[in-house]
Amino acid sequence: MELTRRSDYACRIIRAAYDSKDEYVSVSEVAERESIPYAFARSIQHDLVHAGLLKTVRGAKGGLTLACDPSTTTLLEVLEALQGPISMSPCSADSAYCARCTQCSFRGVWRQADAILRDYFGSITLEALFENEDAACPRP
Repeated sequence: MELTRRSDYACRIIRAAYDSKDEYVSVSEVAERESIPYAFARSIQHDLVHAGLLKTVRGAKGGLTLACDPSTTTLLEVLEALQGPISMSPCSADSAYCARCTQCSFRGVWRQADAILRDYFGSITLEALFENEDAACPRP
């Protein structure tokens, strides 16, 4: 599994919204601060709004802010809003993907890796991540 640039940028946009607390921050300001191309940031913002993670307001005092509770919203929710279900290989989620899926020794390994990643990303709330990165991301 590889995180896309879109997902990386989405995480940065979510962090900027978190940092702004209850105030709106403009997409152009976030794009500039995070070195995200503006058009790309707008597209990602749309996906995050559609997923219920951000809300936006138009106008001079508008921008974006969190629409979710950072104490219960997880990194998994953010990633899946942009990339879909976490998956090491297409065959781990879809047995019809490959004619060999039912006899493949690796499919079980990929499925277990998917479960480990989902559990790990699902255990990290936005609040824990942004308030205390060391506690949210223990070192092995």
